[in-house]
Amino acid sequence: MTDPQVEVLPGTHLVACCDGVVVVVAHRHDVTPTEDTAAGAALTALCGLVDEAAAKESTRTGRMFARLATTWLMGLDDEDAVEFGVLTPCVTGLAVFLHGGVSAVLTVGDRSEVLCGSDAGFTVDRVVIPAPAIGAGLFVDEVDSAIELPGIRGLCTLASGVVPGAGAVLWYGQPVRKVPVVKRDRASVYPGTDRARSEPPRSVPPNRAAPPTTDIDLEETMAPSAPVEDETAVPRASTAASGRRGSGPIDGSRRRAVTEPRRETVPPSGRGSAHSPGQAIVKGYKCARQHHNDPRVSFCAVCGIRMDQLTCVLTDGVRPPLGLLLLDDGTSYILDSDCVLGREPDHSEAVRRGARPIRVDDASGGMSRTHAEIRLKDWDVTVVDSGSANGTHIRQPGQDWTRALPGHPVILHPGAQILLGGRTATFDSQHGQV
Repeated sequence: MTDPQVEVLPGTHLVACCDGVVVVVAHRHDVTPTEDTAAGAALTALCGLVDEAAAKESTRTGRMFARLATTWLMGLDDEDAVEFGVLTPCVTGLAVFLHGGVSAVLTVGDRSEVLCGSDAGFTVDRVVIPAPAIGAGLFVDEVDSAIELPGIRGLCTLASGVVPGAGAVLWYGQPVRKVPVVKRDRASVYPGTDRARSEPPRSVPPNRAAPPTTDIDLEETMAPSAPVEDETAVPRASTAASGRRGSGPIDGSRRRAVTEPRRETVPPSGRGSAHSPGQAIVKGYKCARQHHNDPRVSFCAVCGIRMDQLTCVLTDGVRPPLGLLLLDDGTSYILDSDCVLGREPDHSEAVRRGARPIRVDDASGGMSRTHAEIRLKDWDVTVVDSGSANGTHIRQPGQDWTRALPGHPVILHPGAQILLGGRTATFDSQHGQV
């Protein structure tokens, strides 16, 4: 397969191509975009993250950009003001990262799949394996506008730089015909309206029926695996228009075909207001740019500058989110407060005390109503088995699975996996730098 080519579709948003990576940023104002406008500043920052990710990865995977972009978003005063999508061609396929009112369409022959950034709690982060045979498009959501790849390939291509456009198509092959996917007819595509992000997405139980017929396989880049080495996961069927999530654990060391999982991250509830009720105040070190950090790290988790240039005086400050909990169906939760995991966690004692309930469906029947708790202690993330019938198993990076003692907190290191019944979750954090 030859290198994909980028075609820009006419419009007034911003489209950039940086070393083969496609970036689309929504610009919804009737002013000329500059580096001082929100869209222009976001595009400049994202192109910088693309370059930074390329410098840190010997082989492009899209994972490094996803980490950098997530950290950048979490550091913004108002992440809802930024809407963008990024397509990163990589060795194994195509990485897709979406935030806000930007959608991606993946087309193979006469079938298409759609991923919608506005439907996710925070971001959509996926790797398509293999890359779509026809092409992948990024489109800024507009009311009553169709999201579809053009029926023919245009003559003009973008090799590098920034141009205005409604979106962009990364062409891998010739389109068979025009393939309509979905129309965006909701007012939520515009800033200032409710995107219904307040309710955490519910996990989808694994379905081990025969896989649907599709030529598009999406692989989770940071998903965990169960301890059974020969276990395989078979996805739930999805439709092109609905963008439903697939499910099932995916091993990071082995390729497993899934149809369309989506990483949806529920944003922290109190971010944006200093010292608002419920925010934890902990002691830490502030970097030169006043970001509050774990006193054990050597680099700022937000801006990356070294911490050893300071006098290292402990000060009180609002604890930032300590990372992400990534479930095996692609759903993710930002860890800014204690959580309760289980089949029916809503009525647990910890939830009555203020912990967030996270319902995890499990078709294997091994999930207890209140299975385990995620507790934040100072700068540490811990997991506590709640006396579940089948136990909570933990695998720290580079170690074997161990069963947690009920009621005894276990500190999680970035990359640690948790097995609850037939479901797995992974803890990831930018605060794990040393």
